[in-house]
Amino acid sequence: MKNRLKELRKTRHWSQADLARALKISRQAVNGFESGKFTPSLEMAFKIALLFDVVIEEIFLYQEKSSMPALIERIESFTQWLPKGEKFTYKAIEAIEYAQYKAALSGSSQVEPEHILYGLLNHPTTTAARLLREHGLTLNMQDAVIIEQTEVPKITKFSLDSKYILEEALSITRLKQKKYIDTEHLLLGLVKLMQLGNENLNDIFQQNEVDIKSLIENVTELILI
Repeated sequence: MKNRLKELRKTRHWSQADLARALKISRQAVNGFESGKFTPSLEMAFKIALLFDVVIEEIFLYQEKSSMPALIERIESFTQWLPKGEKFTYKAIEAIEYAQYKAALSGSSQVEPEHILYGLLNHPTTTAARLLREHGLTLNMQDAVIIEQTEVPKITKFSLDSKYILEEALSITRLKQKKYIDTEHLLLGLVKLMQLGNENLNDIFQQNEVDIKSLIENVTELILI
């Protein structure tokens, strides 16, 4: 894998040790990334891109046999409708992909808001999943689908309500002058849709006795304040 990591590091007048401290990894890992010996995870690639305030593609130039192009294609498939310079984080992409598979497994012809909700819950380490859990929403065993093991093709069509969530997430990201749409932005778009009266979302939250007002306040405070 070829990349511009060394070049960008030198523009900051950083040593490999300096960059390692900033990324909270070892100097050997930095050396491995720069030399192409090691391939960073997609999460680490995003972290590096954020550190240098550029998009991933401006750092890493992937060779044909690299395992990373497939991951980049996943990003591009969700960002082709976005203005240049705005992207989804890999966790947001995973949430949307889960929603697409959940829609397929549910027999739906398009991705609905409830599928996006399941997608947000499926990645337990995200801020969105934590907030949802704290307010009483968790995945049951039936919903906890292991996407990699399913042979069902994912749904690519999004309903108008689901598009509203994505567009609201983009608007929120712009408002906060962020380059990456993350899971909490998707969650705020989702609760805004719920406020507009989406019946399926309201039914799910009511069945789980979720304090909707508290959730909306917490998500809004986290992002907008």
